[in-house]
Amino acid sequence: MSKYLIIPLALLIPLGSGPSRAEMWDLKAGIGPVYGSEFRTTRQDGLGFQAYCDLGLSDVLSLTAGGGYTGHFIGEGTGYSLYNLGVGLLYNIDVLVVVPFLSLRMGWLQMSPDQGEILSGLGVSVAVGFDYLVTETFTLGFAAEYHGMFTDIDAFPAYAAFTGRVGFRLPN
Repeated sequence: MSKYLIIPLALLIPLGSGPSRAEMWDLKAGIGPVYGSEFRTTRQDGLGFQAYCDLGLSDVLSLTAGGGYTGHFIGEGTGYSLYNLGVGLLYNIDVLVVVPFLSLRMGWLQMSPDQGEILSGLGVSVAVGFDYLVTETFTLGFAAEYHGMFTDIDAFPAYAAFTGRVGFRLPN
């Protein structure tokens, strides 16, 4: 296949997707790779994974649970591991073929440095992202997420995670 045909074909893929709607009790779950950073030169950036599960409470609101791990070993500075697990609410801004969302989760957050004291406690996660409904049951997406620790705000840095999402949806 000619490389000149790939781009136009890729642009036509969304046209093949049918209309979609969210319903109460829709179940969506998935996993994806994560790139995490504090955006400081004294700390290394990291790679890991995140898993999620959403249960539709209405056509726009879902109960969400998620967690993940990121190992920080890329670049200069000290390395560490970050673990998170939480539950909260997800708001689907619109339900089309592309479903943008906002998410707020509360839960457990732990930072385990290669050297030094482990920080763990009550954490918060705020995310914005989208899921593209490739079919009625298969989704691809992306999310940008902030993690913070309520129990030790001064010691825990501002932390951003960028996640690719591959999911499966079971419509009601």
